[in-house]
Amino acid sequence: MKKHAVGAFALAAAALLALGQAALAQQADPGKTPKQVGKSPVKVFILAGQSNMDGQADVRTIDFLGEDKENGYLLKKFKPDGKTLVTRDDVWVAHRGVYGKLGPGYGGRKSDDTLGGKIGPEYAFGYFMGEALEEQVLLIKFATGGQSLYVNFRPPSAGMPQGAKPEDVGGAYRGLIGYVHDALDNLKKRFPDYDEKAGYEIAGFVWFQGYNDLFNETGRKEYGRNLVHLIRDLRKEFKAPEMRVVVGVMGVNGPRNESNPKQKDVRDGQRSVNDVAEFKGTVKAIETGHLLHPKILEINANWLYEKERNLKEKPITDEEKAMLARATSNQGYHYFGEGRFFILLGKAFAETMQELMGVGK
Repeated sequence: MKKHAVGAFALAAAALLALGQAALAQQADPGKTPKQVGKSPVKVFILAGQSNMDGQADVRTIDFLGEDKENGYLLKKFKPDGKTLVTRDDVWVAHRGVYGKLGPGYGGRKSDDTLGGKIGPEYAFGYFMGEALEEQVLLIKFATGGQSLYVNFRPPSAGMPQGAKPEDVGGAYRGLIGYVHDALDNLKKRFPDYDEKAGYEIAGFVWFQGYNDLFNETGRKEYGRNLVHLIRDLRKEFKAPEMRVVVGVMGVNGPRNESNPKQKDVRDGQRSVNDVAEFKGTVKAIETGHLLHPKILEINANWLYEKERNLKEKPITDEEKAMLARATSNQGYHYFGEGRFFILLGKAFAETMQELMGVGK
């Protein structure tokens, strides 16, 4: 019976994946020459981090958002006709080798030059920034898996970790800088409608990272210090001293996972930017763990919820297996590949960025 149940679950998941890929195929191509619909100057937002900024949620899992009693209304924004995921001409995206208009598919993928079948926070972040701003929006996303702030994204002003070789430190930071400069230097080439006379403004930076810093005690303890250096160095590099910054506090396996001291160290380091005097009103760290669906956490992070439900005494039901097949597509360290989570995350990032920018005031 157990083998049969697992097989049925796998078949259901495979069928849903096929449906999700078919739905993505219906989306508008980002286009080789996306048009500019918004006003100038272009508002530029840099999105950076590791695999969860890249985004590991299959597009099919976005539909689970519609089952959310509190946030289900949002699905209508992303699927206005109930079938096709929305795109926006007033939001451009630069990610790896793709330069196009906002839509699904800019998440983790094998190919640099074509869109895939996943989303990250960029999809909802771009949607809500485009909705709030009159100007054309450009998202420049640089995200690569397995990278720590302590070593890989380490900015110059943080100095060298003890005993480290210079060539082994800061590679992801230099990659980020190089990619952003290349995107900005070639805006007219990648986006022919871009008005060079009106130019652009680097308006904001969104940082969502932290998992690989769990594995180094010094990196965990120094996370807040290194994040301050990162923000300072990026502002200096891009000549944007007032660049607004949103930091997503790592939320892997939800709010209760702070019982893990490693998780707590990194999360507290991320939160600490809220107490830096020079950042007041321009930098804000926000919580993300609570955005994961509670039922998914109850089942997939059950060691944190055993007091409420012991899975040995109350096993997963067929209905719950079907729910997991609809809602998830990856492992816990990738927020279970939950499309609903990444929509809510992008929305939270956008709302916080708008707050820091004074949009609507």
